Amino acid sequence: MRIEDTVWLMVGISGSEMGRLQLSEKNFSFLGENGTRFDVSPETIAAVKFPWHYFGGGMKVIIGSETYRFSFMQPHNEYASISDGRATGAKWKAALKKVIRKTA
Repeated sequence: MRIEDTVWLMVGISGSEMGRLQLSEKNFSFLGENGTRFDVSPETIAAVKFPWHYFGGGMKVIIGSETYRFSFMQPHNEYASISDGRATGAKWKAALKKVIRKTA
């Protein structure tokens, strides 16, 4: 299994960083505009959450003491496809459930 998509790492209140989120059986990584934020084994993921207020279009990933917030739709883009973002979120939720235990 391998999954990879363009996503946005949410930074602060209104900032974001575009990058590539990748997952395989042996690797979970985010390579953003500012470099690699993490490149870890999926076993090191403490939890993944899909908060209701993200409406399926984003997730929070906890690795060690760090929480990363991702959007599957480009923030502040009124033309971004909500249905495409939600479909990408559903794909990631299913894939992450296969490799880690704490997905909500």
